[in-house]
Amino acid sequence: MIPRLKPSYDLSDWKAALSFFSKGNVQAFEDEFASKFECAHGVMFAHGRTALYALLKVWGLEHSEVICPAYTCVVVADAIVLSSNIPVFVDCGEGSFNMSYEGLEAALTEKTRAILVTHLWGYAMDVERVAEIVNRAEKKYGHKIYVIQDCAHSYGARWQGKMVTRFGDASIFGSNIAKIINSIFGGMVLCHDQTTSENLRTFRQQHCRRDRSKSFKRLLYFVAVNVAFNHLVYGLVHFLERNGWLDRFVKYYEEGVIAFPADWDLLPCEIEARVGRNQLRKYDRIIADRQKQSRAIIEPLETRKDIWCLPFDPDCTYSHLVALAEDRSRWMNFYLRHGVQLGMLIEYSIPYMKAYRQYSRGDYPVSKSYSERAINFPTWPGCDFELKEGS
Repeated sequence: MIPRLKPSYDLSDWKAALSFFSKGNVQAFEDEFASKFECAHGVMFAHGRTALYALLKVWGLEHSEVICPAYTCVVVADAIVLSSNIPVFVDCGEGSFNMSYEGLEAALTEKTRAILVTHLWGYAMDVERVAEIVNRAEKKYGHKIYVIQDCAHSYGARWQGKMVTRFGDASIFGSNIAKIINSIFGGMVLCHDQTTSENLRTFRQQHCRRDRSKSFKRLLYFVAVNVAFNHLVYGLVHFLERNGWLDRFVKYYEEGVIAFPADWDLLPCEIEARVGRNQLRKYDRIIADRQKQSRAIIEPLETRKDIWCLPFDPDCTYSHLVALAEDRSRWMNFYLRHGVQLGMLIEYSIPYMKAYRQYSRGDYPVSKSYSERAINFPTWPGCDFELKEGS
């Protein structure tokens, strides 16, 4: 069974995980991460959603409108609501997985205080156009509107050759095993402003707690992941997942609930940072492999009429290679019979979820359509997936 995703672990990651006497790695990981993605400061948290929550808190935003895509990971909206703010959803642009620029401009009001600019799957938004929209709104309403680059699925994405993290007020990353590189679990805020960085560190010190067993739990999880994704074992793992027996470990949301996981406020630990640093050293190779695999899949799909995907983009970092299928279940079942697991991420449009209907402001037809048609092909380094005749 070829899994839909797989973390890029090798012997060097095992060595990093087991280097128990290596200390000072959290600060080192923050500094190296910030440098790699062209920012001045980095602050690590337990999850990407924790990083966003902390950012909104240190900026003093409460009861404010925060604009985000309708089609994105629901944990973004969770962080906005749990920080006592109001999510305002924007539909996708036609022919894009990202927010509509026209929809973004129409969503701005005098209550808007922040915008999540999400570069989904590694496809960069036009950050310069966003900046122009925000500048006009700031002049109109007379107050600051923070711009946050959501890079959880777009490590290293570039707009016209410029890294998107160079724009806006901050960037957020998630770094669990589903991401391009990972620190087992974790999240990161990058920013250019020293005051924001200092305030984030103060917030972490005052509001995040230490769990002495966390390092051991993360080591167990690291070992379990390496076993679970072994090609001899993954068929069984897939069977258990399909039957819901692994929901406790793999399901990250509930349809009618807005909540954080129990460990959302834990301090980052050394093993996470050690693995993260090692993953960061492999980043360039991982991206090159993902782009090569993505290109090999995209080019044959361009002639198909029953499936659509964006043309290959050398600035896209392809956290996932996503296409829109007219009959998603047929594609997934066909490849399942051939021992390949296709993904179905993201399979919801947030404003239509039970917990978020109260925040809906009309219809989001493009987002809804994507949630019903999107599939993602395996692109992880070392994956030997190829399109098959009859698909």
